[in-house]
Amino acid sequence: MRTLLFATALLFASTTAWAQAEESGVEVRIQVIDSAGAPIPTAVVRHPKEVERHRVNTADGIYKASVLYMPNGDELFFVKGLTLEFEVSAPGYKNFHLTYVVKKRKNTFEVILEEMSLDLDSEEDEMDDPVIQFGRDKPID
Repeated sequence: MRTLLFATALLFASTTAWAQAEESGVEVRIQVIDSAGAPIPTAVVRHPKEVERHRVNTADGIYKASVLYMPNGDELFFVKGLTLEFEVSAPGYKNFHLTYVVKKRKNTFEVILEEMSLDLDSEEDEMDDPVIQFGRDKPID
C-alpha cells in the first residue's frame, strides 16, 4: 500500500513539474555586448510582433525570457524547435536582427553590436534640411 501511494505521489509530482515546465517555456538568454566584449547597459531586445521593448540587465547586459506577450493577448511560450526573431538595439549602435531556433537547454548566446560611425566634422557630406510638403504647400495646377 505504501509503495502504491509513493508511486502515485511520484507520478503526480513528475506530471505537475512537466506541466509547469511546458507552461512556463524554455528560458532564452541574450547577452548584448560591444566589440570589446563589454556589456551594453542601454540595449533593448524586442520581438517584431511585440509592442513592448525589453531592457537588458544594466550590470551584465543580459535579457532573459521564456514567454512573450503578444498585443492580441496571446502568450508565446518558448518551446524546443520554435524559431524566434529578435531586434536588438542601443543608442549609438547599429540595430541587429537575429533569428534563433530554441533548443531544449543551453539557450544562451551573445549579440555583438557595432558602433555607429558618425563624422560630424565633415563638410563634404553636408545635406540640406529635408523639405516636407504639406497639403496646403503643394502648388495648385
